[in-house]
Amino acid sequence: MHRIRITTLMLLFAFVCFVPSSFAAMPDIAKLDIPRYAPDRVLVKFKPGTAAADITAEHMAANAQLLRTIPQIDVQVMQVPDGRVEASVDAYRRNPNVLYAEPDYYRLLVVPNEEPGPVLITGAANYFEEQWYLHNVGQGHIQKTQDILGNVSLDTVYGTPGADINAPAGWEIETGVAGDLTSYDKPKIAVLDSGADCNIPDLAYKCLEKVSLVGATPGYGNDICPSGDPACDNLGHGTFTAGEAGADTNNTEGLAGAGFDSGVGIFKVCYQEAVTDGIFIYLVGLCPVSGSAEAIILASSDQFDGGTLIRSQYQVITMSYGSDLIDPDTGEIYATDPSTAECEAIQHARDQGVLVVAAAGNNGNTTKVYPAACTDAGGNSTVLSVAASDHEDDRAGFSTYSRNQDDWVSIAAPGQDIIGLQPGSACGIASSSDSCVDWWSGTSMSAPLVAGAAALVWSDLYNRLDAVASKAPANCSYAGMPCNQAVRQRLQDNAAQVGANGQNLLSWTAHGRLDLAAALANDVLPSDGGGGDPGGGDPGTGPVAAFSYDCIGLVCSFTNASQGQGTLSYSWSFGDGAASSDESPGHSYNAAGNYLVRLITTDSGGNAEVSTTLSLKNGKKSSSGSVTSASGSGGGGGSCTHPKNKC
Repeated sequence: MHRIRITTLMLLFAFVCFVPSSFAAMPDIAKLDIPRYAPDRVLVKFKPGTAAADITAEHMAANAQLLRTIPQIDVQVMQVPDGRVEASVDAYRRNPNVLYAEPDYYRLLVVPNEEPGPVLITGAANYFEEQWYLHNVGQGHIQKTQDILGNVSLDTVYGTPGADINAPAGWEIETGVAGDLTSYDKPKIAVLDSGADCNIPDLAYKCLEKVSLVGATPGYGNDICPSGDPACDNLGHGTFTAGEAGADTNNTEGLAGAGFDSGVGIFKVCYQEAVTDGIFIYLVGLCPVSGSAEAIILASSDQFDGGTLIRSQYQVITMSYGSDLIDPDTGEIYATDPSTAECEAIQHARDQGVLVVAAAGNNGNTTKVYPAACTDAGGNSTVLSVAASDHEDDRAGFSTYSRNQDDWVSIAAPGQDIIGLQPGSACGIASSSDSCVDWWSGTSMSAPLVAGAAALVWSDLYNRLDAVASKAPANCSYAGMPCNQAVRQRLQDNAAQVGANGQNLLSWTAHGRLDLAAALANDVLPSDGGGGDPGGGDPGTGPVAAFSYDCIGLVCSFTNASQGQGTLSYSWSFGDGAASSDESPGHSYNAAGNYLVRLITTDSGGNAEVSTTLSLKNGKKSSSGSVTSASGSGGGGGSCTHPKNKC
C-alpha cells in the first residue's frame, strides 16, 4: 500500500512515493474506505439448457443488463444499479435455473510504503549479486528495515549459502527461447497483475503483448493509461513481477529474470485506486474477479483474426494477487472464500494444458487464499500455489503455509527482501533511459520465480518430445500425462526438501523450496495413465460426495458436485433441523450462528459423506467455499483474520 501524506488535495500526486516495504506500518484498517466488490456488477451462470427467454426474464427480475460473457465457462457479467448488488444476487439465487451468482469481488493488492525510495540504476550497473535468491553464496544484499520510530533504512545483511533457487546451474542446462506470439514450442508466461512498464531496458524486448481487462480509466480514474499503452503500470506491482519472471538476462546490466530468454505477456487485471482513512490517502490495487477470470481464459486460448493465428496459448500463467477484503463492520482484513467463476476459469486453463501459478498469500497462517487454493470438483489442486522463503531458507514470517493434513501450498520460493524493477516514473526518469529498482517482500515476489522456472522446464520438455508430437499445450502429452502436469510434477518432485541450514521444508509446504537446476536435470517417470493433478489422486470406485456453497448473510445456495456410478441420490442436513433430497438446494437460516451442513451421496456401490461448518452473520457478510470427500478436506468455511498485508 502506498502512503501519501497530504495537507491539501493539490498535493495528492505531488508526493506519491512508490516505495513499498514489508516493514511499513499499516493504517487504521477500520477507517479505510475500501470496497469489497464492484458496486454495480454481478457474475451469474445458468444451468445448461436454460431457455433464452427464461434467462432474459431472470435478468429483468434482477434489474440487470448484460455487459459481456465469458463463453468458455458460460458466465455472464451483468451490470446492475449502483448499490443493488446484494439484491440482484439474491434474486438470481432464488431461481432454480441459476447454478450460481456472486458479486464481482475485488482482489486487493496492498503494498506498504515508507522512505527511502526506489533506486536508479546508473552506468549499466549489474545488480545480479543483489539477487541472492538466484544464487546465494552468503553475499551482502539490501534489506529494508524500520525502527520503532518509523524510520526506514537500507541495510546490508547476509544470508546462508545455498538458500536460493539454484538458477545459474539451471541456466547451464536450459535458457529457454526468445518468445514470439504464434509459436507453440517457445514457452511464454502470462503475467496477470497491474500492467507493466515495457519501455524499461530489462523488459523492452521481452514483453510480447499488453492487454487491459480493466479499461482505460477504471474505478474513480486514479489509474489512467495513455491510449497507446492501455496496460500501463501506475502501481508498480506488475512491473516488479514481470521482471522477476522475464527480465532480460545475461546482458551485463540490470536484473536477471528466472525465465532467462522466456517472453512475457502483460495482462492488466488490477488497477490503482485511492482510498482514505480520513487523514491520509493510500493507493491500493483492486483486481475485479471478472477481469481475472477473463484474462485466465484469454491467456489459455489461441487467438485468431479472420482465421489467422495471431497469438497461441500461453504455457504458464502467474498471478500475484490474493483474496483479501476488509470487513465493513469490523475493519479487519480477511482472506475471502473462492470465487466460483475464477476457480472455473482456472480449471478451464488447466484442462487446456496451461500451468497456473499463484501466490499463496501473506496471512502468516494456514488459511486458504484464493485463487491459489482453487480445486476442481474432485478436490484436485488446479493451481501451483507458492509460499515465501527468506535468505536463510526459513519460512518468511508473513507467508501463508500448509500442514500435512491439508497440504494445499505446493512449494516455496524466495520472497523476502527481493530486488525488482519499477516503472521509470517511480524514479522520475524516462522509462527507456535507465532502470529503477526497489526491494519488496511477499508471496507476490515468490510466484513469478516459479513461473519463470516453469517456462524453462517447458522448454526442456519440448526438447525431449518427438518432433512430430503436438506442442500446443491443449494437445501436448508427455510420459503418459498432459505436459502441464509433467512440468508441475518436475517442479514439485525436484524441490529441495531440506533447507540450507538443515531445515525440514516439508513442515510448511507439500514439496519444499524451488530448485531450478534439479527440475531441469531430472525427468518425470511415466504415468500409469490416471488423470488428475499431482497431489490429487484417484477417488476410487465408490461415490464421491462434494459440494460448493455460496452465502450472503443468512441465505445460502449449494451446488452439488458429487460423482458416482449410475443414478445418484442425495441427503442434505443444514444444521438447523432442516433437510433436503434435492440435488442442489438453497436454504435460508433464521439466525446468525455456526451450522454443520452435511451431504450424503449414494450410488449403486454405496455412499459417501462430506460436511463443513458455515459461520453465518446477519447483514451482507458473504462466505463461500467447497468440500469433497475425495480429499477429506473441510475446505473453505469462512474467513480468517489477516494480521498484516504485504504484496
